[in-house]
Amino acid sequence: MDREQEIRKLKEKTAEKVMRLVQDELVIQFPYLNRAILRMPYLPWYPEDNKEVELSAPSSDGKRVAAEPDEVIRLYRRERNRLERIYIHLMFHCMFCHPFQYEMLDNELWDFCSNLAVENTVLELDNTALALPEDGEKKKFLLGMRERVNPFTAEKLYHYYYMHPEERKKDETLAGIFSMDSHELWLSHDKMAGKDKFSKDAAFDYSMGENELVWQDVSNHIQLDMEAVARRQEKLPGSAIDNIRAVYREKRSYTDFLRKFVSLKEEIKVNQDEFDYIYYTYGMKLYGNMPLIEPLEYTDISKIHDMVIAIDTSGSCQGRVVRSFLNKTYTILKDEQSFFQHMNVHIMQCDSEVHSDVKITSQREFDEYMMDLKAEGFGGTDFRPVFERVDELIRRKEFTDFRGVIYLTDGLGTYPKMKPDYPVAFIIIEDEKEKAKVPAWAIRLDTTLEDLEKRR
Repeated sequence: MDREQEIRKLKEKTAEKVMRLVQDELVIQFPYLNRAILRMPYLPWYPEDNKEVELSAPSSDGKRVAAEPDEVIRLYRRERNRLERIYIHLMFHCMFCHPFQYEMLDNELWDFCSNLAVENTVLELDNTALALPEDGEKKKFLLGMRERVNPFTAEKLYHYYYMHPEERKKDETLAGIFSMDSHELWLSHDKMAGKDKFSKDAAFDYSMGENELVWQDVSNHIQLDMEAVARRQEKLPGSAIDNIRAVYREKRSYTDFLRKFVSLKEEIKVNQDEFDYIYYTYGMKLYGNMPLIEPLEYTDISKIHDMVIAIDTSGSCQGRVVRSFLNKTYTILKDEQSFFQHMNVHIMQCDSEVHSDVKITSQREFDEYMMDLKAEGFGGTDFRPVFERVDELIRRKEFTDFRGVIYLTDGLGTYPKMKPDYPVAFIIIEDEKEKAKVPAWAIRLDTTLEDLEKRR
């Protein structure tokens, strides 16, 4: 081993020892968080060994904490409390499952919102050993934000800024002071395909699904520990409980829901992959001009039924929400295994009346509709005109195989008194102020802008 390698190994051992000391000190200060603090070992990170991914600061994929040894040693010598602060910041990200929700369409906004949620929780710990010079500015900003967003979770923050782009533009100027770590290792499994080794000594396993389940279990146990501590009247961050509860909030994926709602129809087709050419060539060789053909194998191809997509353009379902919903629906329907060559989908925009009804019969028409999409309406909400329009289309035999209506709305409006003769699903965008009361005859899916924004 040459001198350079010896120095490298010595730095790695020193950095690893430093990180263990950081963990030990945090466990002493926050014993109820020990399950999370002790979960992630240190991984030495060298830019020259990992050219595919650049880390501007320590980072974690939920399994390890990756950082350059020189940076770890420097921070411990000069800003010991900052290194501890970075570590607990990384830990809360994992506890709140932020790295495993990195399929948002706007990763930059998700980075900002998740950092706000974590730093708010850390500051609520009110621990002087973790204090930093910029905390005063953070507290002042967060005090105002908590009046606008409740509960103070990354998901709620994302929704708030998505709906208020002017506020986002102003507030993101503070992104730097809330950023403690790098989120480069949060990249999705698809993006990291083929990049499974980030150092010469260790590899990252990007099976995010399994990793997320592990952290959910850790968070669940910590929630119980924190509630037990709270019963002893010790001060604990309420936002930590809010964020942990957000992890466990059961919401059915719109992607899964839509695929089931359209009741995929089977279409018989010859399965070319199963065709055996051995019989064919053997017959030609044996008889000269008589191929032997075995019974053909068939496969089922899934296709979409005729359907109506209705969009309530009043209330909270405006602008970017509508585009996100249609983008998501469009992405699902474009799947080769579930898209008619000659489809029949009506897209209606409505408030108290139907303002537009566009018939889509091909992928090209859907592409053109999305390119020229303009929201219309913005009045009060009355669901009845849409169903009157659908009934009229059925009477005119516009549909040959009608599946039903999917209606995007905040759920606050006048519903039909009688159940339609076809399935109806209301996709409800959450509203914390008022809760929608959907009729018993309808299918209801509560979703969020965050779910609609996810790529999958």
